[in-house]
Amino acid sequence: MLARCKWHTYAIMAVLALALILRLDYVLKFEHVPIEYDQLNYTKTAIQLLEKGVYAYLDTEPNSLVTPGFPVLLTAFYWMFGYSPLEPTLQIYRVFQCVLALVAIWFIYKIGVRLFRPVIGVIAAMFAAVHPMFVWSTSLILTEVPFLSVFMALIYTQVRIMQDNRLRDHIAMGVLLGIATLIRPNVLPVAVVPYVFLWMTNRKAYIPFIAASFGAFVLVMMPWWIRNLITFHQFIPIAKGEAGNPFLGGTDPYMRGTIEWTTIDKNDQFGEGVSRIRQGLKEEPGLWIHWFTLGKWKYFFFRHWVGPYPFHVANWYYVLLDKLHFAIIYIGWVMLPVMSLFKNRAALYLFVCLAVFYSVHALFIPEPRYIYSMLPFLMLGTAQLVVGVFRTKHIANASLDKIKNIKNRNVQEGGRDSGNQ
Repeated sequence: MLARCKWHTYAIMAVLALALILRLDYVLKFEHVPIEYDQLNYTKTAIQLLEKGVYAYLDTEPNSLVTPGFPVLLTAFYWMFGYSPLEPTLQIYRVFQCVLALVAIWFIYKIGVRLFRPVIGVIAAMFAAVHPMFVWSTSLILTEVPFLSVFMALIYTQVRIMQDNRLRDHIAMGVLLGIATLIRPNVLPVAVVPYVFLWMTNRKAYIPFIAASFGAFVLVMMPWWIRNLITFHQFIPIAKGEAGNPFLGGTDPYMRGTIEWTTIDKNDQFGEGVSRIRQGLKEEPGLWIHWFTLGKWKYFFFRHWVGPYPFHVANWYYVLLDKLHFAIIYIGWVMLPVMSLFKNRAALYLFVCLAVFYSVHALFIPEPRYIYSMLPFLMLGTAQLVVGVFRTKHIANASLDKIKNIKNRNVQEGGRDSGNQ
């Protein structure tokens, strides 16, 4: 048993080393272009906060368009390393993300160990180590890398809650949920999943534990809530104003340009989106139902978010990565629900988390970037199939060897009986 544990420990250490090498190789060798769009907007927000003490996204006046987790992290780096010139600090941050990404890979491994077995954790972690989306993202000044690390720690804590149900894990989940929400609020619906599973198992609500978790969450969120209350004289729990545009953009079936942006009320883009959905379901229900189900699913998972990374590696290697990506998509989306049907609670938990997270994103513009945090669930499901295939093959080979041995023994015994006669 000890030897097996050591083997898996050495294996995950090797996977983490490989992951770090791949990321540093890209970040340090690739010539990065000047930042733009969201990367630039986050940077401007952080520098403005540092210079003027004003927290505002896409503006110079205070607002609450985005939660402050990621901009505050950038502010800390610009405060420590400077921002004039900007590129040296950006490169330091990219290297930091190369290391931070290992946290997510480590927790993917730990989730696999807890839910299934160590070898599944190692294989899923290996998928995460080499996946081009995960490697390329470390070069970007975006929320993906810090969010995924916190999110995987959150999922691991939820697994511990369902298996051990200790108070400290509930408190840890509340803290991690608060941090994850301050980076990307779309994580919030996942918070209820472990408590649903606990109720299904024990028919108990565990109100004191839920209260402890909620209290920890409130403590993390409190500075943001107080700031919004003082600045805007109203309670703004998450963010206000930014979600309308992506939601409205997601109401254009198959991106045919059916939204008249010049006539849209910019102050009520969410309401405009709801009206478009109602009208669409009334006039063309088939089109709109297909768009919000299979249509958006294809847009999410059949396009790559890998930037120029394919040009950094050998063509044959990227072809393999491309095949791996689609294998993870197809196998993961099949394995998790199928295993759930066979009352595999571990697979059911992963599938429920995946379904909840996907459902939230399916309301908005179907950008392939948004599947970033869904991939670990699919990787774990795919790793389960890989191990299952090898186990089946091993059992089959062992059975064949056993049959051959029995036949040989019978032949030998038959020969001895003939000699005796």
